[in-house]
Amino acid sequence: MNNFQVINKPESEYKLAAGIMTGTSIDGIDTLLVKIKGTGAETQYEEVGFENFEIPDKLKRKIRSIISKKEATLEDICLINYEISAAYRDAILKIFDLCKLSINELDFAAISGQTFFHIPKTATLQLGDGSYLANLINKPVIWNFRASDIAAGGQGAPLVPYLDYILFSKLKKETITLNIGGISNITHIPSDGDFSKIKAFDCGPGNMIIDRLVIEHTGGLKTFDEDAKFADEGKISDEILTFLKSHSYLLKMPPKSTGREEFGDDYTERLIALSKKVGISMPDLIRTATEFTAFCISDAIKRFIFRDFPNNCEAQLICAGGGVKNPLLYKLLSDEMEKLKIKTMHSEEIGVSAKSKEALLMIALANETIYKKTSNVPSATGAKKAVITGTISIA
Repeated sequence: MNNFQVINKPESEYKLAAGIMTGTSIDGIDTLLVKIKGTGAETQYEEVGFENFEIPDKLKRKIRSIISKKEATLEDICLINYEISAAYRDAILKIFDLCKLSINELDFAAISGQTFFHIPKTATLQLGDGSYLANLINKPVIWNFRASDIAAGGQGAPLVPYLDYILFSKLKKETITLNIGGISNITHIPSDGDFSKIKAFDCGPGNMIIDRLVIEHTGGLKTFDEDAKFADEGKISDEILTFLKSHSYLLKMPPKSTGREEFGDDYTERLIALSKKVGISMPDLIRTATEFTAFCISDAIKRFIFRDFPNNCEAQLICAGGGVKNPLLYKLLSDEMEKLKIKTMHSEEIGVSAKSKEALLMIALANETIYKKTSNVPSATGAKKAVITGTISIA
């Protein structure tokens, strides 16, 4: 098996790869095509095409229901595992059609799977079967990226620090990257680019609480606070904000990771009940939740990252993810970073697409796996050693 090759191309030759990401927001299937070559810090890529495809309504409702209720029959789990794989297949075929390419040109696909439950350092469950998908598209699929890190004593998350190292380790600035999906997470790449000093962790909620409140407020007609419209109508509730800031996760030392288990529907339902008791409107609650999300990120930077910066250094916060589109959230963060003399910018300003970054992460990890290279970041996940991530399935 030592001589087993997934594809018959060397590291130095471009491969055409498809990346699939469905995150905790369950807001669509991010589908990316890139040409990629090299590994580690020498990785190079060219984006061919990107699109976010809708998750079929029936499948989306089933996913949300299972995650929200934390219960499902074995039949439900069995079926949805393959339904997600089929949805990934459809997304891959669509992106090839949009790019006017043949799927025969694909070298490999990489998929995130849909996270249903995550217990840091213990177990994790992402559904969407790579072996099934590999045989649907007749191409190698790399998937299940968290398990080997957990086996090595890690949290199984975050995964994104490895991509951040590839993208930003040569900038020679104190660089913090921020992704605001359902959960917000940050990576610190030190100015000397030292891999062993990378620090990364989940800050707390990103869009998760805000999105759930908007769904409640609009009866499901809206799924996110577009242009911060609802938050702008509301006022901050000091009582609710104080309650939110008391969450024990914020004080935990990195490495750490979180998800719907702590900030999902159960938590938001308690928050809604408290708001009714206090007597504030839903726009007030959405505004307060937006302030809290910004606080989680800025407080994490101050508490765990900024204190280690060298004196008078150049520093920047590079933002990506759906939450960056929220103008109020972005302004709140920018204002706090300005106090620390940290420049805030969108990732597009330095040539990295915010929309496709998470799908690119899947491809970058899979590319390392194909060439038997490690791609977890032990200083971020808490793993005892660097490991090869991902399971390879071939048709």
